[in-house]
Amino acid sequence: MRPRRYTPTLAATAVVLAACLLAAGCTGQAPGGEDNATAPTAVLDGTAWNLLSYEQDGSMKSTLEGTMVTLAFTDNTTLSGSAGCNHYSARYTETGTAIAIGPAVSTLMYCETPGVMEQETAYLKLLGTAASFAVEGDTLTLSDINRTVILVFEKATPSGPAPLIGTTWTLESLYSGDTVSSVVAGSMITAIFGEDGSLTGSAGCNRYFATCTLSGASLSIGQIGSTKMHCTAEGIMEQETTYLNLLGDVKRYAIEGDRLDLLDESGVRALTFRAEA
Repeated sequence: MRPRRYTPTLAATAVVLAACLLAAGCTGQAPGGEDNATAPTAVLDGTAWNLLSYEQDGSMKSTLEGTMVTLAFTDNTTLSGSAGCNHYSARYTETGTAIAIGPAVSTLMYCETPGVMEQETAYLKLLGTAASFAVEGDTLTLSDINRTVILVFEKATPSGPAPLIGTTWTLESLYSGDTVSSVVAGSMITAIFGEDGSLTGSAGCNRYFATCTLSGASLSIGQIGSTKMHCTAEGIMEQETTYLNLLGDVKRYAIEGDRLDLLDESGVRALTFRAEA
């Protein structure tokens, strides 16, 4: 005897589903058409951390003495910091205690202090494998997909931001889309905002000057002029042109500690500076 198929049951289910779709209670929404579900609170957004230790060969290793590896979460989508030598940034998503971190981009400096570059490489590799996080008091731990703790941070102590006006800012990074570049080795680009609304500095070869207008976090830079020298060192003139073009597109700024970010009208980072010590 052939086993019976439960066609009547399937048909009945279809009828019930059809009736349910016509009823107000089967839409997945509360009465009135509004969804009662609330988005989970982002735990990491707006926090900053300093690395204490990282996983290496099955055990946790403390960061090198005299080095600082940092991690800051902003805009609920972006993380950034110093990897000990270079500055880096990446996209991230946070869902409950799960975290996914995209590929990091970084500047391309080389630091000669023994162990710094090896530590930086290990840190960035581990960061990309993070799958979950936990915050307990002033401690942040990141774990991999196997729930093995790979990075341990302590909460950063907030420091007062450097003032925009009167500080000598030294360029660290130039951004173009998803590409970030450090300054040409041996060159220095600076920016000084004056109380009189002036902006002056070195573009790497030539001195430049412009006027600027501040209003809250908005920054408008007028036409930029410069001296007309030509420098023969490789990449200097191309870097200067790129810098001045990016500078002319700046519409906003943000300061965090000793870091100054200049942003375009879409809020995308264009230039990153550090306050000169």
